[in-house]
Amino acid sequence: MDSTDLILTTSVATMLQKRADLRRKITQAFDLLADARKIEKAITGLSYSTLESFLTSGRGYYFSLRTPQESVDRAMKQLDAQFWAALMNQSGIRALMSTRKQSDFDNMVSNADTPPFEMEYIKATFGDLYEKRQEMMEDGVVEMFHRLSWDYRTNNPVKLGRKIIINYVLDSWGTANSGTANILDDLVRILSIYNGKPIPEHRHGMYFQVSSALREDRKVVDNEYFTMKLYKKGTGHIQFKEAVWPLLDQCNRIIARRYPNALPAMQGREAA
Repeated sequence: MDSTDLILTTSVATMLQKRADLRRKITQAFDLLADARKIEKAITGLSYSTLESFLTSGRGYYFSLRTPQESVDRAMKQLDAQFWAALMNQSGIRALMSTRKQSDFDNMVSNADTPPFEMEYIKATFGDLYEKRQEMMEDGVVEMFHRLSWDYRTNNPVKLGRKIIINYVLDSWGTANSGTANILDDLVRILSIYNGKPIPEHRHGMYFQVSSALREDRKVVDNEYFTMKLYKKGTGHIQFKEAVWPLLDQCNRIIARRYPNALPAMQGREAA
């Protein structure tokens, strides 16, 4: 038996054919995945692909070619979370959510713990959010109310006064504190709604405003609703503009509804 006979007995032609078939299927699979990636990014508007990350790093879940359907389900769970995030941002309803509600939702997206992105769940979720939109807006005021520093005379512990002092506007490094900035954004958000004006773009919110002031070596942040003087110890002294006072009254009515025994205590006391 010569070398030619040995080669022929291994069915080289069959192997080459199967290799060609395999290459074609792999090419089709990767082409389809590439198309899926494009569709995903067009929907989410993100610069990265959750699908690609899932396939290359697992994002906490590892796919297996031995269980393709399970892998599809795991991939869709990751993708559905990003679709929910995109829909919430595009719908505008996220702007009505308090910082706490937004944080809860972001954690659900990060953990891929959202419902399936299907019409049944979309209708139910948005119906619930729409029904609770007033409550969500009011949550922002109440959270702001709780964040006031009661260590200063300008803060009245039963209402939002025309002058208030906020702690931790700056962190220990002297830079803008994102947590406090988000709470201030809640206040600006609801004042905008009561004022009948569009909700400010979050990218130009209080974190941006405070950071810009620090970068330009300014000690005062000024916007449509108030001026805020910054101090090295991290506090912000806020003076609401006169045109905003009626809007503060609306906020105080929210506080009165949540804490019915608070505002009556104002009797006999001068408002801040």
